[in-house]
This record gives sequence, C-alpha cells and structure tokens, in this order.
Amino acid sequence: MKESMANVNCSLYGKKSPQVCKSGNYGSSDAINFYYLKVLYILELLHTETEPFVFADVDMYFFREFTDDLKSRLKDYDMLIQFEKKVLGLKASSCNGFMYLRPNREMQKAFHWVLKNLHRFKGDQQALNGYFYTHQTKWDMLPKTYYSINYDNNNEVWDGEDIKVTVENPFLIHLHWTIGKENKLKLLEMVKREKEGKCP
Repeated sequence: MKESMANVNCSLYGKKSPQVCKSGNYGSSDAINFYYLKVLYILELLHTETEPFVFADVDMYFFREFTDDLKSRLKDYDMLIQFEKKVLGLKASSCNGFMYLRPNREMQKAFHWVLKNLHRFKGDQQALNGYFYTHQTKWDMLPKTYYSINYDNNNEVWDGEDIKVTVENPFLIHLHWTIGKENKLKLLEMVKREKEGKCP
C-alpha cells in the first residue's frame, strides 16, 4: 500500500496493534480477536474524525487518484463500500476492507452493533452485512473500478492460476481472495502489467 500512496491525494495513517491472532490465518478460531481490534479502531475514527474518511486494509494497491470520485459518489450516503460477492447469485454482500465512511451518529451506531455481534456472525464483515440487511442504513456499493479478483474468478479463492482481468482503468486493487503473500504479490504484478499504459 505505502508504495502506491504517491498515486493518490490523501494521507496514510496506520495503527500498530499487538498480534492477537496467534495463527495469523483468516477464519481461524482466534481471528475474532483481530476483528475486535479492527472494529474498535474504526469506532475510534468515527468518534474523532469530522470529515468522511477511507478505511482500507493493508493489502491494497492504488493505481490512481480516487478521492474526488468518492466525494462525488457519497451524496447523501453514510457509507460507500467495496463489492464482495453475490450470495447464492442473488443478494450482494460487501467487503469492509475498503470503505468510505461519513463519521456520524448512524455509522457509530452501526459499528457499535457490529462490535456487539462479532461472535454471533464470526467476523466483522459478516456482522456488517447482517446490519445492512436488517437496519435502515444509507450505503452504496462501489463500482468494479474499486477492484478485487473475485470479479473475474467466480468468487473463488485465487491460488495463482492464469486469469483474465477485465476491469478497465482501476482506481485500486484489493489483494484479497488469494492464498498466501506470494500470490498477493503475483496478482499485483499481473494486474499492473495488464493495465500498464492504462493507469497514470
């Protein structure tokens, strides 16, 4: 992420936390400890920031400036969020690895609910999607230019197979839906190579 920050007009703020997920594996039984710290950090931002802000996972690469695009899309929404997948081919679920959040009472309420329901949903993303579909919230899904491999991979986990990336001129790529650090780097290089000359 840090390398690509030169491509966007925003500042990067990170928060160091203790290693609370001993296995380091997504979906492991102790990963709930990490989700808990993540939601606490989002809540801290929601209670201290005064302007809309981006929350992003560390496995992101930014190809070009996106802040003006996000501002134009926010309108009267409280949140813009990355697409994750369609559940059973029908209902769209969102990925909270990349969000544009308006720090207001509604978002504070949403993430306090997420925190309270982490164990029931077995994760922060699942809980947030549960909140969206059971509460009145003004949110919208970001388009494919806020890219992740699941658009072109049938919502399968990517393990290095050859694949055609169909997005044109992406703002970013979220390097999730992959197995291992090596594949994340391989995916990034593949997308950068395919989009060379199309992204400033």
